[in-house]
Amino acid sequence: MPSSFALIDCNNFYASCERVFNPSLQNRPVVILSNNDGCVIARSNEAKECGVDMGVPEFKIRKLVREKNIEVRSSNYALYGDMSRRVMNTIRTVTPNMEVYSIDEAFAEISGRNHEEIIQRGREIREKVLRWTGIPVSVGLARTKTLAKLANETAKSNPDSGGVMALRTKHEHQRLLESTGVDKVWGVGRNYSKTLKKHGIYTAWDLIHRPDSWIRRTMKVTGLRTVWELRGHSCLEIEQTLDQRKGILSSRSFGNPVYKLDDLIEAVSSFTERASSKLRNQKSLAGMITVTLVTDKYKDPGNPYKFGVCVDLKTPTSDLTQIITVAKKCTVHLFEGGRKYKKAWVMLTGLVPESEFQTDLFFGVKDLGRNRSLMESYDLINSKFGNRTVHAASSGIDQSWQMKQQFLSPRYTTRWDEILTVRD
Repeated sequence: MPSSFALIDCNNFYASCERVFNPSLQNRPVVILSNNDGCVIARSNEAKECGVDMGVPEFKIRKLVREKNIEVRSSNYALYGDMSRRVMNTIRTVTPNMEVYSIDEAFAEISGRNHEEIIQRGREIREKVLRWTGIPVSVGLARTKTLAKLANETAKSNPDSGGVMALRTKHEHQRLLESTGVDKVWGVGRNYSKTLKKHGIYTAWDLIHRPDSWIRRTMKVTGLRTVWELRGHSCLEIEQTLDQRKGILSSRSFGNPVYKLDDLIEAVSSFTERASSKLRNQKSLAGMITVTLVTDKYKDPGNPYKFGVCVDLKTPTSDLTQIITVAKKCTVHLFEGGRKYKKAWVMLTGLVPESEFQTDLFFGVKDLGRNRSLMESYDLINSKFGNRTVHAASSGIDQSWQMKQQFLSPRYTTRWDEILTVRD
């Protein structure tokens, strides 16, 4: 039976998530802002046509927003993350052999009796995701993952494709590579593309005709794999298991400058909660914690503005009560009165799997079991009833240092108090 790789990519994912729960945003320009409503991180096609550039600061587009009636939204990662999970679960109902590549992309392997059946299954994925989640996706089908990614770009940009593009013939294969700049090839990157252009290689079609020895010498083994993928020889398989993180970082810029120690402890405690939750989700333990405070680098130019301290934990742990106690002590140690703090972060490193944990000689097994049960209950309650249903007292309640999110939409799918209501 023939098979193809498919890349399923959500179209304008952040904007599409906003539109699912607010149909009035359909066919209107929408932009999504970064943390603290700083700059544009996502745009709908209509916003691109209005001239909104990626990464532009919010204050620079205020006039354009008024003139073009552009809808502005603060980044709502709780909503986007949950919608991503729903999209991926929907794809799994069609093909279980899939790899989640990013928040809005997934690779899948699709088999069928013939190529027409494979294309039909690609259309099925697109239609099912749209019907079950409301998120439009594009599907690229090809013999390799690299070609599937290129086919997906064509499906997204060509309205005649119906959102699904398959490379079936040598002619289609050649035409796609001839029209693809070498800097647009997945895995090439900016530095390699500069080198390739110096040697007269401007398109993917130019690249695949270079000798393997030259490719390996210039782009190493990974570059050679990319070229073989472009030629139609599969070198990359579907990866169904993700590598465990080697470090977990939780960080935010403050919505308002922080001057008081109590506010800093609140922020660091909140970041520690988030990091330890991720730690337990991947069933790991942390052996080291790093707390860093960032001050205003423009107030005293040329002098250090980042201050951090690392602490080795006596025994690797995922227990929030132990980790947060150390984080608070680090914050007190770093704090200096009179400074203007703008950001903080907590980093957990020295990660080991729970299954490899060795108890301390002086740490009772009863205490270990009790703490583990406490954390399981803590995570279960927050998972069922929403984030921060229960939380550490030191992380505060009002959190005046929180990010600016004046354009934030409700977290419809993860908060009971923000669930969508429909009135007659």
